[in-house]
Amino acid sequence: MNLFATYFLNQVNIHRVIFISLFTLLGPYQAATAQTRPFLNLRDVANQTQEDITTILGPQSSLNDKDAASSICANCQKYSYQNDKIIIEYTNDMADRITIRPQAGIRAEATPALLGLPDLKADVVRKSLSKWTGYDGVREISAFKKSDGTIDFVLVKVLTL
Repeated sequence: MNLFATYFLNQVNIHRVIFISLFTLLGPYQAATAQTRPFLNLRDVANQTQEDITTILGPQSSLNDKDAASSICANCQKYSYQNDKIIIEYTNDMADRITIRPQAGIRAEATPALLGLPDLKADVVRKSLSKWTGYDGVREISAFKKSDGTIDFVLVKVLTL
């Protein structure tokens, strides 16, 4: 083999090693985000009536005393769905505040994907909280984190009509 062919093959191999290394390093991040299936499609639930949400999420279940006591206003209706995994408070009969308790182990960065939303960078990132404000029709999305960075619960505040 001539000198040029040897040099060319070495360069190709170096680029191949660099590409594989980058893919290996970035792969888990992309896989974690891509593998997060929507737990709740926020666009289907935000600003909907109780009747619409019952059709989407199934029947309401009773609230535990702690969740019932933490209502944002005395006249707001608050209901639990899917065995307390989703709690919705209604303002003017529209879904306004949505609390989501997803399965364990989901990283806070995956919150938009968890809600069926396009991936945006969080506006606020702290040890115990990540917050997004860049979605139309949504005041804010707050992911409250456990010490390992996984989601404890998500609070969505909708811009009610």
